[in-house]
Amino acid sequence: MLADQRCRYIVRVLHSQASVSTLELSRALHVSAETIRRDLVRLERQGELRRVFGGAVSVTRQRKSEPSFDRRSAINSDKKRAIGEACRDVVADAETIFIDVGTTGQAVAAALAPTFTGTIVTHSLLVAIEVAEGSTAELVLAPGRMRRGEWSLTGAATHEFLANMRYDVALVSCGGVDAAAGPTDFDFDDAEVKRTVAQHAERAYVLADSSKHGVVGRYVIGDWYDVSGIVTDSAPPEGLAASIWSAGGEIHHP
Repeated sequence: MLADQRCRYIVRVLHSQASVSTLELSRALHVSAETIRRDLVRLERQGELRRVFGGAVSVTRQRKSEPSFDRRSAINSDKKRAIGEACRDVVADAETIFIDVGTTGQAVAAALAPTFTGTIVTHSLLVAIEVAEGSTAELVLAPGRMRRGEWSLTGAATHEFLANMRYDVALVSCGGVDAAAGPTDFDFDDAEVKRTVAQHAERAYVLADSSKHGVVGRYVIGDWYDVSGIVTDSAPPEGLAASIWSAGGEIHHP
C-alpha cells in the first residue's frame, strides 16, 4: 500500500474513533511500526492529527474540557431523555443502583423515578431531587463538599462512602466514548469516582449520547472490558460498536 493510501486510511480511522495506536495501524496495514510513525509525522505536519505516545489522536474530536453545566442542560435534552428511557432495560426493581452526576444522570433519574422501587445511590443533588419528588425508591445520598455549578458532592468523604457500597447496576456518565480510548472524562476527581463505582458494581453501563461518540477526554475511566456496555440514544459508529462488542459489552438504545 502506498503512503498516500495509508494516510487516507489513518485519517478515516481517526474520524471514526478519535484515537488510534501505532500497533493497531501497523497490524491493519501490514507495515512496520516505523513506517506508521513516519506517516503520523507527515499527517501531523498537515494538521490532520496530533501524535501522542503510542499513536495519535484526532485534532477535531479530542476535547480539553466540556461545556458548563448550564450549557449542557440546554443541549441534547431529547437525547438524554432517550437514554433515560433506555436505562429501564438494564435495571430491575429491588436492585441497588448508582446514578452518576451530570445532566444525563438527572434525565435517567427522571425516567426511572416513577416506577423504580429499589435503592438509588448518588452524589448528585439533582438526581436526589428527582428521586425524592417522584419516586418511592429508597434514596442514599453520599456526603461531601458541594461542587458549585455542578450540583454534586465531591471530595475524599464522597469517594470513601461510594467505595464502601456494592451496586447491582452502576449508571456512569462520561465526557466521551471512543473505540480505542474507551470511556473518558474531563475531571480527575469525577473519573476516579466513576472507576471506583464501576469496580464495585455487578454491572456497570456508560451513559453517553451520540454527541459524545468518538470524543476523548483527559482522564480514562476504564477500557471496554471494565464495563458491561453503553446506554446511548442511537447506534454508535461501526468502529466504536465493534470495540464494545469485542470486549463482550452490550449496546442499549431506543
